[in-house]
This record gives sequence, structure tokens and C-alpha cells, in this order.
Amino acid sequence: MQTRERVSIGGMILLVSVFANALILRAALTGNPSWYRALYISVPLLLIAIIGMFRKPGAK
Repeated sequence: MQTRERVSIGGMILLVSVFANALILRAALTGNPSWYRALYISVPLLLIAIIGMFRKPGAK
């Protein structure tokens, strides 16, 4: 019998957005500074994911 662990979708989204921000920052710092413009989209998405992780279920 296999045991399955529950995996949080919000946690996976948070992890992917953290990696995306790290890659964008690395590309901007070491290569082309125009990558900083991508942070205008990725940072708010990261903040939304963080807020969503700690929000209580059913709260408006």
C-alpha cells in the first residue's frame, strides 16, 4: 500500500515564482539589464502567491 502526501498547489506556485525571479535577477545582473523589466510582472505574482499561501481558507 502506498502512502500519498498532500502537496500544496500554492507551495509549488510559490517555488516556481521564486526560481523565476532568481533567474531573472541573474540574467539582469550578469547579462542584459533589460531583463529588469520582467520583474514588473514576476514580483507582483510572487507577492500574490505569498499572500495566498498564508490566507485562511474561506476568508474574503
